[in-house]
Amino acid sequence: MTRTITITVCVLMLAGAAFANVELNTEALTEITTTDEAGQEVTTRVQAGKVVPGDEVIYTITFANRGTEPAADVVITNPIPDHMVFTRVEDSPRPANVSMSVDGGNVYDAPRNLTVKDAKGNTRPAKASDFTHVRWTFQNSLEPGAEGSVSFKAQLQ
Repeated sequence: MTRTITITVCVLMLAGAAFANVELNTEALTEITTTDEAGQEVTTRVQAGKVVPGDEVIYTITFANRGTEPAADVVITNPIPDHMVFTRVEDSPRPANVSMSVDGGNVYDAPRNLTVKDAKGNTRPAKASDFTHVRWTFQNSLEPGAEGSVSFKAQLQ
């Protein structure tokens, strides 16, 4: 059974007009491993086409401040796509804090601080399968011309 994945990226604009010049691009990639002519294994990232249950997808959001002013209070929020289970943050700039949500993006915190209620109403620590969103909150302004990327991995269930 194959499933088509849909990439949804949501960016929260918190800093006014200067922030509007931050350009974002998103791609979904998978890794394939091949053997080169020398017999060495080579892992390459390619666009995710059709993925099957168990496949891992790398969601990468590249950003660039195309404006002439620093962009402050930059926050990038990405929902975990339906039928995908978060596995890990793959890429995160040093001046950005990563937080997760388990309630559809209403509340964010460090994964170790998140809890959910089970069917009986008992509270338990959140697991990766409970995460609904990943968020990067930048601690420093993005200077004009600054660019980089954030990414996370998720597995198709």
